[in-house]
Amino acid sequence: MKKLKKALALVFILSISAALAACGSSSSKEIDAQALADELMEKVEFVDELSPVKSEMVPKLYGIDNAEEAYVYMGSGATAEEVAVFKFSDEQAAKDGLSKIQDYLSARKDSFANYIPGEVARLDNAVIKQSGEYLALCVSEGGTASEIISRYMG
Repeated sequence: MKKLKKALALVFILSISAALAACGSSSSKEIDAQALADELMEKVEFVDELSPVKSEMVPKLYGIDNAEEAYVYMGSGATAEEVAVFKFSDEQAAKDGLSKIQDYLSARKDSFANYIPGEVARLDNAVIKQSGEYLALCVSEGGTASEIISRYMG
């Protein structure tokens, strides 16, 4: 009987250890950033026609110069609509990118408040999500962007 209790105790301890080790893992789900950006561009309805932004313009727009991947699309300026999906080297870099995106959106709201006030509501409803080393932004109408980003990023 003592051997059975010791064996059960050992199994219990090993199970708890394995569970704790799994909880300590910080690896995030791998996301295809380009596929996410492509799906947003294909399935979200935009008023404006969005075009790809050249890679050298991304740091000037967002202050983000450390992204491993960046897929950015913007309109003509007649609307605030845009799509931006980033992959960073790690989660902390993505969190820093999130802060820069929030600052960027705040500045955009100020700019559009004087330029085209109707776009401020669209900016207020922007979908922004950071998960692991990934960051996504979509400024559009409706909930399609939120659904797509949630499917990729949880």
